[in-house]
Amino acid sequence: MIGLFLVCGLALSGATDLAYLHDLAHEVVDSARVAPGATIPNGGRNITGVALRVPGGTQTFYPAFWIRDAAMMLGGDLVPADEVKGWVRVVAATQPGLSGLSFAHGLRIPAYSIPDHITLDGRACWFPGAYTEQGTGQYGHLPPADDAFFFIQMVDEVFRLTRDKKWLQSSISTEWGDHPTIEVADRAFESVAVDPATGLVVCDTEEANNRVDWGFCDSIRKAGSCLMPSLLRWQAAGRLAKLWDAAGDRSRGDRYRAVSRQIAVNVSATFFRSVSPTEGLLLSATGLGRKDDVWASAFAVWLRVLPKDIERMLAMHLLALCRAGGTVMEGQVRQNPPTGEFGGHWESSTSELQDYQTGGYWATPTGWFVTALKRVDKRAADRMLAEYVAYVKANRAKGAPFEWINPKTGVTSNGNYGSSAGLGYVSMTRHP
Repeated sequence: MIGLFLVCGLALSGATDLAYLHDLAHEVVDSARVAPGATIPNGGRNITGVALRVPGGTQTFYPAFWIRDAAMMLGGDLVPADEVKGWVRVVAATQPGLSGLSFAHGLRIPAYSIPDHITLDGRACWFPGAYTEQGTGQYGHLPPADDAFFFIQMVDEVFRLTRDKKWLQSSISTEWGDHPTIEVADRAFESVAVDPATGLVVCDTEEANNRVDWGFCDSIRKAGSCLMPSLLRWQAAGRLAKLWDAAGDRSRGDRYRAVSRQIAVNVSATFFRSVSPTEGLLLSATGLGRKDDVWASAFAVWLRVLPKDIERMLAMHLLALCRAGGTVMEGQVRQNPPTGEFGGHWESSTSELQDYQTGGYWATPTGWFVTALKRVDKRAADRMLAEYVAYVKANRAKGAPFEWINPKTGVTSNGNYGSSAGLGYVSMTRHP
């Protein structure tokens, strides 16, 4: 009887925690909204004609429309369909045609690329750490490898909310002319370089072709086949398969199903490493950045992209890291474990040790991590969720959820962060 009470108590507590995170997500995501015509400090006036969501409720820390951050607010009931339709129009309007773009310092934008972020007057910013001046290449000479896939998520989200097949074929304006929305998404998918033999996204250390693999590693240098954008590409391929089916072109849907199968097989073959008979990990890259990627491992389990035995080994590894301490603090997660053969800090980073992406603890992947723990130890998952909620409640008045924290150094950075609240909640309550 006591055991039954404890189990029911944990379940009740988890439901209460999720209800709190739902309300929190609405509050934070709503605070990130910039209405048409509204002005924010450092960002100017929103003259795009549609409501946009900046990455957080402070509205000043990142005073523009970041494609990936906005996409991470989707998947639940936080942003209405009409608003996301507006986002699709704003992003598509910046998409270059077949000749691509080029800028000073050897910066190059491949055909049909999607920008990193967009100013409130609708101008494309192609690189992290820069605005319309585009920077000098500190964050790559090609744009990040993830935004095209997050744009496809926006298109998919409109269809999820409306089931409007005609909208997929409706014309939308781009730099290369007016085209059906689904065609614009299709071209975006092809803008990111891959290894044709594996379907995996590749990054290069050569200056002319180097790029950030995804925005939450914008201060990290990686090379070779890269895990996280490959998982995002797998997810985008599945979405496009479904969208082409809905648009009435099953053959193009089949093409993307074949891409999905190719990526899934090669994620396991390329990135998985067994660390014990019951545990395994995924490497972040095959060259520079060959580290235990905690976030991407949790994401892969959440996606259900891998064979069940490998998923379980990944989940067991995440559970072991959680129990060992150092990887998870206050329910928030480092990108790499602090120790181990593939742990420690990234080899090449512009972040200081214990700072930002080289030792900070983030809530963005918390939902993925909690979901992975549930596969092997529901009590551990409930404890992690409870610890995160307790931290946010205790620090809400100071701005929690933050972009990242480090309890070891006392740093809390950028309060009311959108993906911490939005993705953190949605990924615990909805399967992709």
